[in-house]
Amino acid sequence: MALVQAGIVTIAAVVLGVVAESTILVVVALAVVIVFLALRWWVIDLGYARWRWGIDDRWVERRSGVIIRTTQVVPRSRVQTLTTRTGPIDRWLGLSSIVIHTAGTHTPNLVIPHLEAEAAERLTGELGA
Repeated sequence: MALVQAGIVTIAAVVLGVVAESTILVVVALAVVIVFLALRWWVIDLGYARWRWGIDDRWVERRSGVIIRTTQVVPRSRVQTLTTRTGPIDRWLGLSSIVIHTAGTHTPNLVIPHLEAEAAERLTGELGA
């Protein structure tokens, strides 16, 4: 609401000839940046809220997506290799990612990113057993 009010004040100032044209461009550019950052933050937050993974005695499942929703299901009997990945930022935050490879493929079939290190270790032990 404050952004709309600022826009109305700016337009009124232009009409009255009080504000220079370059100032208007700066205000408009700043408004566009603020709106973009707010939308970006909202999409990231919504994406995090929609991200799920689960394991039962037959399946490993991962769901994600805001606009395009994706469900990946891997039978536990097909799990061949488990890899734990941690980058420098993940290590700093105490996080790990689990990469699940299945028989017959060279690329990872399922990645569960950014788990707490203890949860990743527990998951690796459970899937490896």
